[in-house]
Amino acid sequence: MIGSNRRPYITSIDIGTTKICVLIARVLDQTQVEIVGVGKTVSEGLAKGVVVDIAKTVYAIGQAVKEAEIMAGIPIESAVIGISGGHISSQNSHGIVPIKKQEIKVQDIENVLAAASAIPMLQDQKILHVLPQYFILDGREVVYDPLGMYGIRLEVEAHIILGAIASVQNLINCCEKTNIRVDDIILEQLASAEAVLTDDERKLGTAILDIGGGTADLALYHQGSIRHTMVLPIAGNHFTNDLAIGLCTSTKEAERVKKQFGIVHEAYLDKQLFIECKTMQEAQKIVPQQLVLDILKPRAVEILSLIKKEIVSKKLQGYMPMGLVLTGGGSLLCGMEEVAQELFAVPIRIGKPHISFDLPQTLQNPIYATGYGMLLHALKKDARSGTVKTTLNQASHVLERMKSWIIDLF
Repeated sequence: MIGSNRRPYITSIDIGTTKICVLIARVLDQTQVEIVGVGKTVSEGLAKGVVVDIAKTVYAIGQAVKEAEIMAGIPIESAVIGISGGHISSQNSHGIVPIKKQEIKVQDIENVLAAASAIPMLQDQKILHVLPQYFILDGREVVYDPLGMYGIRLEVEAHIILGAIASVQNLINCCEKTNIRVDDIILEQLASAEAVLTDDERKLGTAILDIGGGTADLALYHQGSIRHTMVLPIAGNHFTNDLAIGLCTSTKEAERVKKQFGIVHEAYLDKQLFIECKTMQEAQKIVPQQLVLDILKPRAVEILSLIKKEIVSKKLQGYMPMGLVLTGGGSLLCGMEEVAQELFAVPIRIGKPHISFDLPQTLQNPIYATGYGMLLHALKKDARSGTVKTTLNQASHVLERMKSWIIDLF
């Protein structure tokens, strides 16, 4: 049964560069929800994950929200939203504190994470997440859950994620202009990982790459904790733009060709296939699928090569024995799995939202991984700490929490 302090519905809004996706879920208990509303519309107000036109973004969010509300039959008052973009950066940090009463309490864990978060930052940056990788007790034992243990000194290795405060504020403002209160903000690849990675993959070591419209977002997990994150401002829109230039056609027509005939590996090439498309002058032209492959494959190789370069430069290859999981709309291009396999030489799979309860068949698609993962994040957070309280100025509330936000783990 749902406790009196728990909200009956939770909502996620995935504000992407190419699409806005709204999911409404009914909370069944502490581990289960039922999807009751879905809204999706084209996004035209963002570039590389960052709001560049507030009016267009507000309109798109409003349309997706309305669609989800009609389907669910209830109004949306608040939501958890995702964040990405080139302004996101990350670094590892170390913190250490003495234990006053020898038995480690929640406050001690919060204190050591706060110590790790005391890092130099640019003036326009704020901390979004402080994610513990592992703890060290009395300088000797490596532990992953020190709560209740005894010691005199607690250390932590933590992964710190930073973002531009203006970009966060713009996302919050866009939601508020549609009368949606922002309950929480989560880095999009962390949400995607919540949706598509198994517990074993997180524990044994796996990387996830969410290829969206404006950014390709990397997260690497090991021993159940985040090891590294990265946001690459090259993604799905670049495939579309490359096709538009290569075929001398509009971006709308290029997007159609990409979705219907786009391939990035020779294994999917049909040499007998010729594609009809319109030029910018509305004239019909016919091109072989080989040309589409020649245009799209170099971009796929570029994106995956940059990700591999990041992993190699940070010496992370040994932390991903379970391989790489591709998700997001960009992972649907035929051949992405094969290109990644050739570059990384590790197990590769396409990540769809894993189902721990009934999920509409239409949502079992990588493009919904982020939105679905945000629901799981909100559900787990509610189970730990209860529903986020309403404030007079929720934007200020969220931003204030972000200044020293320590993720709720216990």
